[in-house]
Amino acid sequence: MALVTTSVTPEVRLTPFTGLSTIRRERSGIARAEEIHSAFGTWDAAGAGNYRGLIFTWDLDPAYGYVLMDCSAAFILSADHLKMEANGFLEITTNTGPGAAQIERQYYGMQAYPSRQNAAANTAIGSIPAFEYNSQYPSGTDTSTMIFNMPVKPTALLYPFPGVNDISCSVVFGEHFANDASMGYRLYCRFLQYDVTQGYNYVVQSPALTR
Repeated sequence: MALVTTSVTPEVRLTPFTGLSTIRRERSGIARAEEIHSAFGTWDAAGAGNYRGLIFTWDLDPAYGYVLMDCSAAFILSADHLKMEANGFLEITTNTGPGAAQIERQYYGMQAYPSRQNAAANTAIGSIPAFEYNSQYPSGTDTSTMIFNMPVKPTALLYPFPGVNDISCSVVFGEHFANDASMGYRLYCRFLQYDVTQGYNYVVQSPALTR
């Protein structure tokens, strides 16, 4: 038995906010742009006897500061029960200098919330494996779905300290179950992007919208 890991690089969409002049924006707590990282596709079966992991990875431009607004994911499997772990995590690493000791790491949980026990909805809680508690079955179908959200968002502004080389993000999911079928996945992660001067001078360290 072996762990088969799949890595995915989400697509990025950057939407600049142009309602204010650069000078007025820099003198306020208003974001300069919205940056979205999203992905969809198929998580392939790991092969006989193997289990699997899925990692979404991307970089943030260290010339700007960021606030994470939303992060969610969905996994879809037809005519079977999802056997994923009900928890994933987001890791944000900031390289502040040479060597592993100079890497600052932040971790935030991704959680799937439970729905009916199984597609038939007639099994008592406690008599089936825990992974089925977290599957949802839209419209009474046998399509098993797990929706992951981030219950606690970062409260700190991600910004480049002097000497920062890069800011990297990874969202990690796992499934410790052999021989499972291929499934569909969706990922959505949204940041607000700020000029660095705002990060040093204004209180934008919050996942609440700023106007």
